[in-house]
Order: sequence, then C-alpha cells, then structure tokens
Amino acid sequence: MKYLLIYNPTSRSGKSKKDFKRIVSGFKNYSANFDYVLTSKKDEAIELAKNTRGFDSVVAIGGDGTICEVITGLMHQPENMRPKLGVVHIGTSPDFNRYHNLPININEALDVLLNGKTRKIDIGKVSHLNTNKEKPIVSYFGSSVNIGLGPEIASKSNGRYRKYLGDFLGTLTSTLVSLSRFKPIRLNLKVDNELFELRDVFNLTIGKDPYLASGMRIPIETSSLDERLYALSIKGQSKISVLSNLWRLYCGNILDYNGANLRYCKNAEVSSDNLKIEFDGDFRGYTPVKIEVLPKALELIVK
Repeated sequence: MKYLLIYNPTSRSGKSKKDFKRIVSGFKNYSANFDYVLTSKKDEAIELAKNTRGFDSVVAIGGDGTICEVITGLMHQPENMRPKLGVVHIGTSPDFNRYHNLPININEALDVLLNGKTRKIDIGKVSHLNTNKEKPIVSYFGSSVNIGLGPEIASKSNGRYRKYLGDFLGTLTSTLVSLSRFKPIRLNLKVDNELFELRDVFNLTIGKDPYLASGMRIPIETSSLDERLYALSIKGQSKISVLSNLWRLYCGNILDYNGANLRYCKNAEVSSDNLKIEFDGDFRGYTPVKIEVLPKALELIVK
C-alpha cells in the first residue's frame, strides 16, 4: 500500500504543524510507503488529488474543507483508477469523522489508516456556479450543502472568530453576527419531482451528514449507504424567533422548532439565481444548483 498525504498547513488557523510532524513520524515508525504534499492555496488539494497515479490511498490531513477538496479531486478520476480515501482530522469541527465513526486522536487515526479496512460510502455531487459566477462547475462533498445563513457563518468562522474563540464559541459568535445582518431569502426548491416555493428561509441544508455547525445534530433517518439525501429548511417569522430558538437548534431536537421542515430525496435543485452556497465548511459558489447522490462511489478507510 502506497499513501499520498495531502496536508493543509492552514488547518486550525495554522496551529496544526506539530500534529503534521507527528503524523509523518507515525508513518515512518510504521515503515509505511508514503509521500506527502502541502497545499499553498484554496482548492489546491483538488488538483493534487486528481493526479495520484501510483498511489493506493490518498489521505486528507486538515479539516472538513480539506477532506471535501480531496474527495472532489478523487471523484474526478475514473472509477476504476480511484484511490482509497483516508482521513486524519486536524481541523476544527470534525463533522465528517463523527458521521463515519473515524477517530480524532492522531495515534488512533494512524492505526486505522495503516491497519484498517475499507467501506464504500455515498458521495454527494453538486453542480453549481463558481465563486465568480462565471461558469458552471461540478464539485463533490461528503457532508452537506448550505444555502442562506450557512455561507455567511462559514466565511466569518473561517476568518477571525474560530482563530480567537475556538470552534464552538467561534461558530456561535459567527452565527449571531451573521443573523443580525441577514435578510431571509426566497427560493424555489425541487426535491425529486416535487416543486416547492419557500419564503422567509434562513437556511436550507441538503446533505448526507447529520452533523453540522460545530455541535448541531439533525435527527435524520438516513444512513451513509441508503442513497438518500435530506433537505432541511429553517424558516422564521423574524430574526428574534430564530435567535430565541438557537438553544433548540444547537442543543435540542432541531425538528421541534416550528419553522423546521425535513424532506428526503435522491436529488434536489434550487433554481433561484445568485444565492451563495457553502458545503463542508467553505463558501463554494452560487445557485442555481443541482445536488444528487452517487451511491457507494468512494472507498473510505475505516475502523
């Protein structure tokens, strides 16, 4: 087994360099056959993961954004040439790891990578406009896509808030600041063959992973292998109604909130123009967007 490690040195606001040294030392101690590359800019992990001939496994080392970029690169390869995906999470909120029951501890993660088995997992495919609104592109994700507050929160969280306040408090502060400036949106949502016009939407989440926003968990009925997405819309009569229910959104059952609506589907489309989209923790572009499931599309190294 030959591994390629793709490491994002800006993970956890640049505080992950000691962790990366431990990871490299761990691979050496196992006498593993490996090489590594460091990213220097956003989306570089996509291009690196596209060109992995000669490697059996590609290991994403960073946060959920890095994992998402590596997934996108791997999914652009022909299926019969696609390496396995490995993960060592050294970022902030480990939503992907929680979903797939992957360890956060570095030594345990290394043990899984070097001694674990593999499982095929569903991957999300998202067709959307790029960040300049210039051209349609195809990306892939492992967790979820957000439209509305999500992109605003992600931009602020990945800026200064998490750096100085940590994961949970940084994300919560970003949520409060974003909410104070946010205007509810109107969008046209099509799930499978059913069309809905949604008004006064604060956020729409479409995905596989029930974990999001550094602590929130959606009580969904889907699994990582059942070929379905969930679509959760959050509406509110006012910012105060959403603000007063933040505790329920974060700490309770989000579906108890009166403005929450959960649907299941195999594909979803938002036809409204020029709405920001975020997936797996990073702002990625604009609507219109089409989201679908690719069943058992990628082999993940697991416990």
